[in-house]
Amino acid sequence: MKHSIFVKFTVPGFHYWVDAPEGRKYLSNNHRHLFHVDIRTHVDHDDREIEFHDLMDYAKLHFAGGEMGGMSCEMMATQLGVKLAKRFKRTFLVEVSEDGECGASIIIEYRGDDEHNQED
Repeated sequence: MKHSIFVKFTVPGFHYWVDAPEGRKYLSNNHRHLFHVDIRTHVDHDDREIEFHDLMDYAKLHFAGGEMGGMSCEMMATQLGVKLAKRFKRTFLVEVSEDGECGASIIIEYRGDDEHNQED
């Protein structure tokens, strides 16, 4: 049997795409989204190896929304995933979407002290 857990939350934020192509130039202007964040990871047993609320609190602390600058959903998911992998010492799947419609997901594999685990 394999177990996994997830947490989901939304936060309002603003971002822009510096290199937006001509057909999507409007995306180069700062614009608002409700960012949907979905985080998943494996656990080894069925008795709250990682407390859901601890995971959510940590994730929200490191993904507060607001002004996200020129970060893409891919960049946001990666940044959060690195922090989660380092903190909880395991692999995470992180998805960040714009308004729940389109976005990106990334798997950050925990591999000890390599480059994927260097951020605080």
